Amino acid sequence: MSAEINAEDLQPPNLEALIQFLYQAPTGLLQIRPDGTVTMMNPRSAQLLMPLARQGNLDNLFEVLAEVAPDLRAMVAAAAEPGALVCEGLRMPVLTPTRSRRVLGLSLLRLEVHTLMGCVNDVTHEVELEQQRLASRMRDASRTDGLTQMPNRAAVLERLQQALERLEGSGPPDFAVLFINFDRFNRVNLTLGQEGGDRLLRMVAERLNSTVRQRDAVGSPHEALHTTARLGGDEFVLLLDGLRDSEDVHSVAQRLIDTLSRPYLINGTEVHISASIGVVAGVHTASLANTVLQDASLAMQEAKRAGGGRHVLFTPSIKDRATRRGVMEHELRHALEQKELFVVYQPIVELPEARVAGFEALVRWQHPERGVVSPIEFIEIAEECGLIGALGEFVLDSACRQLMAWQRQFGSTMPRMISVNLSRAQLNDAEIAKQVERVLHATRMPAASLQLEVTESMAAQGDDIRTRLLELKALGIALALDDFGTGYSSLACLGQLPIDVVKIDRSFVADAETNLHKRVLIEATVRVARSLGMRTTAEGVETDGQAALLTTLGCDKGQGYLWSRPMTARAATQWLAAQSEASRPVEAVPASVR
Repeated sequence: MSAEINAEDLQPPNLEALIQFLYQAPTGLLQIRPDGTVTMMNPRSAQLLMPLARQGNLDNLFEVLAEVAPDLRAMVAAAAEPGALVCEGLRMPVLTPTRSRRVLGLSLLRLEVHTLMGCVNDVTHEVELEQQRLASRMRDASRTDGLTQMPNRAAVLERLQQALERLEGSGPPDFAVLFINFDRFNRVNLTLGQEGGDRLLRMVAERLNSTVRQRDAVGSPHEALHTTARLGGDEFVLLLDGLRDSEDVHSVAQRLIDTLSRPYLINGTEVHISASIGVVAGVHTASLANTVLQDASLAMQEAKRAGGGRHVLFTPSIKDRATRRGVMEHELRHALEQKELFVVYQPIVELPEARVAGFEALVRWQHPERGVVSPIEFIEIAEECGLIGALGEFVLDSACRQLMAWQRQFGSTMPRMISVNLSRAQLNDAEIAKQVERVLHATRMPAASLQLEVTESMAAQGDDIRTRLLELKALGIALALDDFGTGYSSLACLGQLPIDVVKIDRSFVADAETNLHKRVLIEATVRVARSLGMRTTAEGVETDGQAALLTTLGCDKGQGYLWSRPMTARAATQWLAAQSEASRPVEAVPASVR
């Protein structure tokens, strides 16, 4: 709405009233010419602008604001048309005589060609509020996960520390922390790509928020700090506060596992994943938020080691084991650098002639203080800390070179094959076939002389593992199914695996002479394997009677203490030399020295 002002309105007493208004207005008002000359300024304007005026001269606005608004002259020149807005709320910092900082806001409008009107205000408080709001938004952004919009690690640590401080000296904590990680999540990224993985994480966040209801955090007089958060990657955390009973956390954890393991539909594909959860609750809660999260993470890792898809409650013994693993990891890295690892060899013999068919290569660690360390103690640690690739390549390279050395020394007929174990982590490595090919090329060993052993539980894991096995077989090597009879496979499944050799587990061999059931299982395994074009090797052979029975049942090869314990390369060379000639059967170790 606009109003016209006529000449009569500006006559006294109306003009006098207008002047009174201008001079008493709490807002700074001023009028200038296009060159900046001030033609009118009310007291409030003078009060606000005086700290900027050199020698107290307010005659020209451009000169007064030269330091805080150096572009004002050009802005006025650009707004040449009557009614043009020169600036609105232009912020100008001011240092007052009391050395306090103020911010002025200037708005300027061209009324006509030769006249501009403006107002100036103290906007310090407004700027402070804006800065506070901006700081608050930045703080919220720094505490929010960008992908899921959940609180992030910083937020959950802050809330957890608040809960810890609130409970100081007031008895056992009435809250619990659940550390959630998904089993084999990397497969999702490999299958669906990064975009599919991100979408899955957002769906997980939605399920978490909807599954953990407020009734999971009740019974406390204080305000609950009930929080779900994403720490990063596929790691999430849940803080349950105000639990009436620490045992309640187990039902919450199981409900989460059940809910999170339901299929997810992504781009028309059903995705199945399971969750492992580590729980910190009750008397084992630490006093620092970071430590609590670390303890929950350790419990989660224990859940993964137990097979995943479950929850584990943190206890001090878990931390003790983690500490020992940390020491072992450090020592293992040192062992690789200092060449403390070495390979031992156990003969594999042909039945019934008991002629040397080859050797199985097994890694050992010559610890400077503990002596010889079994791989049972360090292979899992090597897998967890990323050393299994280097360790596995060392064993494979050592074994291949040793076989070639034996063939040069004893002739091409003895031994003819070396067998090397692959760990779970190695078989999950997409580059494993290239690594094997690289070692074969470096050692100049024929691929047909190499046999790689995988456990049946590994071989039955899915399409990815089958693809790795097929890539290895394409190199021309043989694949053996180790410890058959102890894992997930059955005789009916053997034909679905790209396997050349079935190694019958020692638990079947140990009492086969007296246990009809075990004997029947061995015979059935031999017959099924033979029908599929596979060979069989019995492990753990310790007596002549076991060897004779296995021969009767049709087993192709045997391996065990009957012929020799695992030997160092030097001892194995001497053992081979002692056989005198390649055609001579291997002598059984006398019972008195076994």
